[in-house]
Amino acid sequence: MGKTSRMRGWKVLVALLTLITVFCGVGTWAMITWILPSVMNLDPAWSQSNGDLWPWLAFGGLVAGSMVAFALDYSPLWTNRLPLLSDAGTAASLSGAAIGAVAAAGSFFTVVPVSPLAILIAGSIALIFTALAWRRIRSTIVDVRSHGANRERVKTLRATGTQVQADVVDLHFQHTWLGGDSPVFTVTSECTTPSGSQRGEGSVVTSVRGAPVVGGTVLLWFSGDGSDTSNIDIVQDPSSVLDPDAESTYTAPSA
Repeated sequence: MGKTSRMRGWKVLVALLTLITVFCGVGTWAMITWILPSVMNLDPAWSQSNGDLWPWLAFGGLVAGSMVAFALDYSPLWTNRLPLLSDAGTAASLSGAAIGAVAAAGSFFTVVPVSPLAILIAGSIALIFTALAWRRIRSTIVDVRSHGANRERVKTLRATGTQVQADVVDLHFQHTWLGGDSPVFTVTSECTTPSGSQRGEGSVVTSVRGAPVVGGTVLLWFSGDGSDTSNIDIVQDPSSVLDPDAESTYTAPSA
């Protein structure tokens, strides 16, 4: 069952990333082939063909891509395949834009007479998008691999480590909301372990009402005698005292 759930998560993510790429590709292609000919006064017959269709494809593709990217932002709510604030959606949109710009450059070969300048401009746009996409793709791969390794670490830690209730001694709001309404915090906690009193730091995602507060508690797992503070995991403690001012302090951004 766990394996099936993981595979389903990957399939949905791949489908969303593919849609973002396709929509942004179509939108970029239509945008360039619609605007550039008019600016450069290319062959009127070519530039005016499908003139009513290009604006719809341009804006429709980019808007649809943005909507799917927005849906992708909610993926941590139903799968742990991607880290928080992943670059995956940006990488997909930039990749689509690069492909669309390449397609636009190719379409200018059909202009009579052929316009080398239009091809050069569209090709340059494609190179810029390709460079940006490559950087995002690389960062996404690094983040996903690191996130995967951390998931396995936490899984092992929870199976073999020790769980304790730790006191919250410091709190930093990351000014980030998961899914638009779940604030993310960096929590520093302190607990007693076989190696003595230790402090550990970790990210905690909660509802606004369940926001942690200094003086409250979190649940913490540690390995061995607790001396390795880099190998811990922290989550919200349902029995902790809550911040009475949380709803006014951590107001989710308006949509």
